[in-house]
Amino acid sequence: MNDVGTMLQAFLVAAGSGAVIGLERQVSASHTSTVLGVRTFTLYALWGAGSGLVADLYGPAAFAAMAVAFAGLLVASYVMSSRAQGDWGTTTEAAAAVTYVIGVIAWSGNAIVAIGLAVGLAALLRAKEPIAEWTGMFTPEDLRALLQFGVITALILPLAPNEDLGPFGAFNPRQIWLMVVFVSAISLVGYVALRLFGQRGLGVTGLLGGLVSSTAVTLGFSRLSRSEERLGAVLAAGIIAASTVMYPRVLTEAFVVAPRLGERLLPAIVAMGLMTGAVAAYWWWRAEKRRHAGAPAVELANPLGLGSALGFGALYAAIVFVSKFLESKVSPDSLQVVGAVSGINDVDAITLSTANLVKDGLDPALGAKVVLLAVVVNSLVKAGLAASLATPRVRNAVALGLVPAAAVGLTFWAFLL
Repeated sequence: MNDVGTMLQAFLVAAGSGAVIGLERQVSASHTSTVLGVRTFTLYALWGAGSGLVADLYGPAAFAAMAVAFAGLLVASYVMSSRAQGDWGTTTEAAAAVTYVIGVIAWSGNAIVAIGLAVGLAALLRAKEPIAEWTGMFTPEDLRALLQFGVITALILPLAPNEDLGPFGAFNPRQIWLMVVFVSAISLVGYVALRLFGQRGLGVTGLLGGLVSSTAVTLGFSRLSRSEERLGAVLAAGIIAASTVMYPRVLTEAFVVAPRLGERLLPAIVAMGLMTGAVAAYWWWRAEKRRHAGAPAVELANPLGLGSALGFGALYAAIVFVSKFLESKVSPDSLQVVGAVSGINDVDAITLSTANLVKDGLDPALGAKVVLLAVVVNSLVKAGLAASLATPRVRNAVALGLVPAAAVGLTFWAFLL
């Protein structure tokens, strides 16, 4: 930098960033010493900016010398203060090192980045007590569950071949295990959400999980309902909410690829979504009412395990096999039958493929029938999965949400399209 105004701005940004971090350190209830406070951290950030100036004037070697000198000062300060106070924690020293880096970033002209990092670091340092409270909610069993999930994700998945094997090419170990990983992730996220936020976290998990796979949410939450029966209302709300998300996802895919198909689907899909959304809201209200009524605390069991993951993998593979078997016995010209069969497993593939056909000249009404039939079948399959895996309470709630919506979809398919 050669412009004096730009140089002063960089030093001011560095000083302000360091002061924000130092203020947090100085007023922190757990930091009783004022030695490393506003003034010290301001100087650390200025040292970083000064290192950038020296590097511009004298080259990388000079910058390295400044960095080594700062590291030496930091180590000496750490040893002296730790011996005096009997506290060998390194949080403040690590924050000081990051403050130095922020000063260097400020000198490079990235003022927004430097300020954002300073504010973020101060917030992280300030979150010591909430973080300690959150981690206190978890047990060694929870850590074992997390490690199991790591095994499922990091060890088994890379070893699974990405090939279509077996009759009809129905068994792709990589794709099957990806679904296992996702369902395990749904269970883990729901478990953590329960620990951190109580029953309220499960509804959000179902809603977000529906953006990727409402079937996986149905399987994960249905399985969880067996071990946590008192969470029936919120688990039902999560399953139905995940299914509700499927409807706007289908509409989005249709409108993006073939707007005429989206226009045909709009009335039926909106009607189905409104019905399931209302039922999900009802069960969410029931869950909230029970929570505010002083429902007893729920003792959560480990939701992850290789045994349950393998069981889901077998179930998913069986569904895919049935889909492939039926598809192989049906003429490709019978698009509605193909749509119904495809809906057993997934609606995204049939929606996108049909939308491309409509774009190439297929009658939009016929395309809408194909997609709508897949959506109806998928809704009924999820109701069936809940019926076979969930508790009676969750099973009935899911049926109440999905079966009437499927009936509405069938009405549109038979008479209105």
